This record gives sequence, structure tokens and C-alpha cells, in this order.
Amino acid sequence: MSMSDRQRLADLKELLDLLYEKLGEFQIELIVNANTPAKFELKQRIKREILPSIRQYEVEYWNIYPKEAIVISDEEATTQLVHLEQAVESIERVSSSEYPAQLIPLLQDIRTKLNDLDKTASAKLKVTLPLIPAIASYELEMDTEGLMYRTWKAIQRLVRQ
Repeated sequence: MSMSDRQRLADLKELLDLLYEKLGEFQIELIVNANTPAKFELKQRIKREILPSIRQYEVEYWNIYPKEAIVISDEEATTQLVHLEQAVESIERVSSSEYPAQLIPLLQDIRTKLNDLDKTASAKLKVTLPLIPAIASYELEMDTEGLMYRTWKAIQRLVRQ
């Protein structure tokens, strides 16, 4: 990995940490302002200001991140892939009319990668990594169980150990 890639990863991680912190603060405000007109405005700010940046930076981060540095046992990867499959199914249960248009190709792409019988569980998890955060951020805009977002957080903890 080049020095510039290493620096870009560090910069992206810092940006993402700030965005996730801001997202967390907004989510707390949503709970506090559950039954006020401010709730709609907060949701719109999350949708317009935070989630698109998270999607953009996460995809770039995981496309640069060296795949060889990701060491996940097949057993752990299998567990995470089960969660990933459940998360995809959870999103697909929501009426497709509620989907942002950009989500449909991401779901198709992740399905293709999950169904690749020639790859080991850890290899499947590695190739799906750039897709998961983008899907998770779209999921936050929809009325779902939030499984993809929770799965993504668990996978991040594994990878960044």
C-alpha cells in the first residue's frame, strides 16, 4: 500500500468517525424530539447532509483498504454472512416503492456476491465490504429493522481489531 493510500485511509477514517458521531447526535435528538415538528427537519438533515457523505467515504475507504489486511476466519465470516443475508431479506421485505432507486442495483450486486459458490465465506465477506455501508446508510432512510446497519457495525469491529 502506497504512502498516499495510507494517508487517504487515515483521512477517510477521521471523516467517517466525525460523520458517525454527528449521526449519533442527530439520532439522539430524533428520540428527544419524537413528537415535534423538529423531527421531520432532523430526518431531512440526516438524509441530505450526513448519509450521502457516509456512503461516499465508506465506499472509497473499503475500496482502498488492503484486502490482505482483513483476517477473518471462515467460521466468523460464515456467522456474519448469515446476518448479512438476513439484513438483505429484511430490506427486501419493505415495499420496493419505498426504496431509493440507487439501492436496487446494490441489493442485486450483494446478492450475486453472496451466491458465489466458488468463494470461501471470508472471501465473500471481503468482496461485499464496499457494498455493505452503502446499503446500511440507505437502510437508515427506510422503515426497516436496522439489521444491515447493526451487521455493518459488527463487521467493522471485526475488521478493525
